[in-house]
Amino acid sequence: MTDFARVKALAFDYYGTIADKQALAAEIDDQFPDQGAAFAKLWFAQIQRYCFQMGQMERHITWDELTIASFNFACADMGLKVSDALRDQWIEADTRLPVYSEAPEALARLAARFDLFVLSMATPWMIEKSQANAGIAEYFKDVISAEPYKVYKPGRAAYEVGQRKIGVEAEELGFVSGNSFDVIGAANYGYPTIWVRRHGQALDELGQEPDLVVKNLTEMAEALGT
Repeated sequence: MTDFARVKALAFDYYGTIADKQALAAEIDDQFPDQGAAFAKLWFAQIQRYCFQMGQMERHITWDELTIASFNFACADMGLKVSDALRDQWIEADTRLPVYSEAPEALARLAARFDLFVLSMATPWMIEKSQANAGIAEYFKDVISAEPYKVYKPGRAAYEVGQRKIGVEAEELGFVSGNSFDVIGAANYGYPTIWVRRHGQALDELGQEPDLVVKNLTEMAEALGT
């Protein structure tokens, strides 16, 4: 494992790492029984795919536009007809999704030693509202988004935004994500990386590996000695 002794700050991806994106499945089930989990998984995966595609094409659309485009794809793929009002309700759910149960206590422990940040592609105000609703905003110094810079993860430019805004060397900023593509992208940039592997998912085999793999944020806090 990489020595994290030089790490001064931690940057977290937010959705799927701290906030439980799959919790939306129950809300979707109310309208489309037994399809919520599959829809939420496809929608989230399509968001990632569109980030990759747009990055490769060197084009940019806003996070809101990308989220709606991904939603429309998921509806078409699964044959679901969803009103714009319901679509907007489910998008707005990102502000009220529950955080994982261990997150508040673990973040408090980590914040006692490290400066904590969010480094995301999502719209900052939605993350900030989610943090406030979950009672975890006090643990974070800032929410940093790649969106104003018109870059996407896992491109190097998106991770460079975090280093520049926080003002530390790459080896002093640990990056934390529950998403394989994200932690691999951060490792490629040069950050010490922590993969929160909650569901036993496979790692993308692309020649990069996270420095630390944990099951949840409590295990991470323990591994970092907080």
